[in-house]
Amino acid sequence: MYKVLLVDDELLDLKGLQCFMNWEKMGMEVCAAASSGFEALEVLEAQQVDIIVTDIKMPIMSGMELARRALELNPQLKIVFVSGYEDFQYAKQAISMSACGYVLKPVDDEDMRRTLNDVKDALNKERARSRLEHYFSESEPLLKRDLFMQLLDGTPDEEKVVPVLQRMGISWQSTRLYTALLEPDDLAWKLNGYSEEAKAGIERQLSLSVEQFCAMERIQVCRLDQFHFALILEERVDHGCLKELIHHAVSGIPLTVTIGAGPLVSNLKELHFSYQRAKEALGLKLFLGKGKLLMHTDAKGPVTAEAKDLDDILQALFQAMSSYRLVAIDDCNEELFVWVDRMETKLEIYQLFLHVVSKLDAYLHTINEDFYEVLGLDRKHLSILYHFETTQDMKSWLRRRMFELSEHLQRKRQGKKRKLVQEIEAYIEERLEHNVMLRDAANHFSFSPNHLGQIFYEEKGIYFSDYVSLRRLERVKLLLGDPKLKVYEAAQRVGYKNLSHFSKQFKDYYGVSPGDYRRHL
Repeated sequence: MYKVLLVDDELLDLKGLQCFMNWEKMGMEVCAAASSGFEALEVLEAQQVDIIVTDIKMPIMSGMELARRALELNPQLKIVFVSGYEDFQYAKQAISMSACGYVLKPVDDEDMRRTLNDVKDALNKERARSRLEHYFSESEPLLKRDLFMQLLDGTPDEEKVVPVLQRMGISWQSTRLYTALLEPDDLAWKLNGYSEEAKAGIERQLSLSVEQFCAMERIQVCRLDQFHFALILEERVDHGCLKELIHHAVSGIPLTVTIGAGPLVSNLKELHFSYQRAKEALGLKLFLGKGKLLMHTDAKGPVTAEAKDLDDILQALFQAMSSYRLVAIDDCNEELFVWVDRMETKLEIYQLFLHVVSKLDAYLHTINEDFYEVLGLDRKHLSILYHFETTQDMKSWLRRRMFELSEHLQRKRQGKKRKLVQEIEAYIEERLEHNVMLRDAANHFSFSPNHLGQIFYEEKGIYFSDYVSLRRLERVKLLLGDPKLKVYEAAQRVGYKNLSHFSKQFKDYYGVSPGDYRRHL
């Protein structure tokens, strides 16, 4: 409700205005009534006020002077003047102060109601606009990331994306662009031994360093996940700048980073092509080393093709693991070892396995899991991989570990469902006396009705509405054990409005009418 302050030196007029208007119906409440401008200012300094209704002609401090001082305290205040004089000078001054209303005495209730409703409409619009501006301010980083991902994935609606980017101060229409990807190296072991707080501090420092450098060089940056960043660069930004970023990003932290850069493109619609080539360039780290800038032109032919194939296999493997598709995990494992068979030395295979483990650990961190903790492995002893004597031993080890991870994620998902269903049951119990609808429960838990209903059925083996009816019958059965309650009173306590419908449901489920059941207690 909007807070209203009434000000008038005529006490009868003040009392009448306070008592004879239906403030609550208008969505307002009188928070205070003052008989002078000085008293009104004290109220304004002590509490929040949205609307002032004040007489103009008051001794010592006029309504005009009060309004001027009040607006200095709170420029958002709405002022309604009341006057016994149909004086043009008063009206002119009121207009100059952006008054929201000017009502003549004796006050006509309908005139005042109409004026106050106009004020309320103006306040509603201002608050809606303020909420919208706050929403855009809060959501701009997410909106920017969403727009960038549309550009990088090749799905932009250019007519909509470009104007929004321009509103954010980004204009790329007159220049060629290219993309780059920044990735920390050896996260699988370099942060070993650091506390979670220290790791979070390193993450923050990396993010801050990257964002500060990009702001200074006017490079647009999009954070993809905890440690990875995509850059969109204009043609003027040369590769020397990216090499500087490699050193700047890790200043003061125990990491190195590698950047993969894609080719220049001539428009936004082609940006996804540069992004794909940047990803391929970063994939060459396995062969060309880390802590450096890798270009899409650094290696061609078989090596690039192999790196791309490996990333595709790993992505499919991780997706199969997350969705508990054990057959698909086995298929991906077989594909991975076809790729491994191309290698010539044990050292190459060992390096590949470190790469796979590093990628897997990075993927698990995006879903708040830790490869080593889940499997009970020691980060310091990854050399166990090098002690396998055959690739078959390696394949069996990896398959077993991937199955363990998939089982862990599946159990965790099921546990989350059980917890949700328990919360739904508690929600129903608290509202049995009301009309408990699936739609309302879904809204309460921020799910669609179909999805929430499916989760409930899968976990309980009974539909939501049937479960509500069952719980009502069980509750009313207990209440019927109280001889002080009449049958219809017990039914009403659990939400039954129609006694005959209740009796029919009770008899259908328990085989006897409520009255017969009570008589046999």
